[in-house]
Amino acid sequence: MTAVTLPLNRTTRLRVPILPFALLAAALLPGLAARTVLLNEPHALLLGESCVFAIAGLSLNVLLGYAGQISLGQFAFVGVGAFTTGLVTGVHDLRLPWFAGLVAAAGAGALIAFLVGLPALRLRGLYLAVVTIAVAYAASESLFTVTRIGGGSAGKVIPPPYLGTRALSTAVDALAIGLVLLVLLLQMDVNLVRSRLGRAFQVLKSDESVAASFGVDVAKHKLIAFTLSGAIAGVAGCLDGITYGTVTGGTFDYTHSLALLVIVVLGGLGSRTGIVIAAFLTGIYPSLLIAVFGEGIRGWDQIINAGLLLVTVAFQPRGFAGAFREAAEHRRMRAGGESPLPPTRPNLPDLGRPAGMPVPRRTRPGTAVLEARDVSVRFGGLQAVDGAGLRVDRGTIVALMGPNGAGKTTMFNVISGALSADRGTVHFLGEDVSSRPPHQRAALGMGRTFQLIGLAKDQSVYENLLMAQHLAAPYGVLSALTTVGSRRWERELRTRADQTLDGLGFDRFRATAVGRLSHGQQRIVEIGCCLVTSPELVMLDEPSAGMSPAAAEDLAATLIDMRDKLDRTVLLIEHNVPLVLGTADELYVMDAGRVIANGEPMDVVQRPEVVRAYLGEVVA
Repeated sequence: MTAVTLPLNRTTRLRVPILPFALLAAALLPGLAARTVLLNEPHALLLGESCVFAIAGLSLNVLLGYAGQISLGQFAFVGVGAFTTGLVTGVHDLRLPWFAGLVAAAGAGALIAFLVGLPALRLRGLYLAVVTIAVAYAASESLFTVTRIGGGSAGKVIPPPYLGTRALSTAVDALAIGLVLLVLLLQMDVNLVRSRLGRAFQVLKSDESVAASFGVDVAKHKLIAFTLSGAIAGVAGCLDGITYGTVTGGTFDYTHSLALLVIVVLGGLGSRTGIVIAAFLTGIYPSLLIAVFGEGIRGWDQIINAGLLLVTVAFQPRGFAGAFREAAEHRRMRAGGESPLPPTRPNLPDLGRPAGMPVPRRTRPGTAVLEARDVSVRFGGLQAVDGAGLRVDRGTIVALMGPNGAGKTTMFNVISGALSADRGTVHFLGEDVSSRPPHQRAALGMGRTFQLIGLAKDQSVYENLLMAQHLAAPYGVLSALTTVGSRRWERELRTRADQTLDGLGFDRFRATAVGRLSHGQQRIVEIGCCLVTSPELVMLDEPSAGMSPAAAEDLAATLIDMRDKLDRTVLLIEHNVPLVLGTADELYVMDAGRVIANGEPMDVVQRPEVVRAYLGEVVA
């Protein structure tokens, strides 16, 4: 539960839960203020509409701000919620209580958003944006104009909610309901961000390949993001219906979806507080403009919104909230805040397998942990990998070398499941995993890093360590939104993250965004994220790239510690020959997609075919 911290003295602080008080204030204040001039019916109606846009903004933020999925037709889901409420509660329809209409609106919004989200499994960027705009246009011009659904040109009449025998029919009553719903959804949003589901959305937004390596089912979580976003938008539609009493198809055209996008971008992607503030400001200021300048300025708010959007995207893409965060960071820097230290050799955390993850099948020393056979991959006319294979025995460090373009990373991606092979098999811990997606291979105990740092760089070091433990907290969506049944798992995750931070020596960088660390430090954090779930196989893609010679020496000692102290099996792609010779038990060399040599490292690097691959033919 969200809480505020009240300072009592220098050593004592009191945590006060704010949700009950916020709900009480939301329920009582509009009724008390109704007797004043400031909150008359027109003003309450204006604030009620702002509540609708605030809730709709939160729904778009889940999709765009958290999960990174574009939707330019979000207000269509609001319309689905509004018309569903009318069908469920209308006097000529089912005539069910308003709460049933609220639940049905959320369910209908979730269902339609799920169906719209299906193309997101294959579409990205502009193409997905076009699909969502088309959905919004089709809904407003076709679906919502059907007489049975939208009530025809007259619209759909939505009865007011009842409290006992009293109809809550005034704008002030609707505002009170809207504020209660807004507070509840804000609390749900807080729970989401602090859960494995919210962290999965964040890493999905950062990089889908990294998300999969952490064990996130990318397709499933994209659909969850769309579904959850649609459910929240459906709630906004229900509130819109009771606020105005009648809804028509034109109310939910695609221009409102674009206005919603302006609110989310201005408020700041990922910032619930900024979005709510932006929703109320953009909802109120058009009326203020008319009050000050007269009716002649009506409609100019759309032009102003467009200008604000352009300025924000050009100069402050993180919106209001981002501007405040950047100002706070600058103040800390001027006050002598965090200053990155040079990378040092970490003490790797010796953590057992998390309780929430399946126990992997153990293999005896000398038996294969990984075996890839006859792997071939073609990209159009390029044969990237041609019948290559390798074997990694338990408790060894195996290196994979080769000139640029030899097919090393492609082979790595086939092994991890990020890429499907045209031919060949991959066996891990004695099981054929050739057809398994990367998140399932991660669950079996396969961890990896990336040539370009595989972390969510806009998130803190601590958050990345929590993201990497996605598979270690097996609770569902409902627990993520309510915290019921998730607290024990979250405590364990945070304990492991703390132990990893201590082991790496990065506790002072706990709240530092990964992107602000040096390259070497980011590598250390990435290795920590790979080890935090104690995988059986650690796959490192050019871990020494960009490191100084001293840092590479520290990395060599770290690799040996992985093998000897943590009992991990390591497969690495590496160009640093001294590093490979000092750490690897076996070396494979690839050239033109084929394995041209393998064996004891010192012997392999002296073979003529390996020398030719790196240096070319000797010209007499």
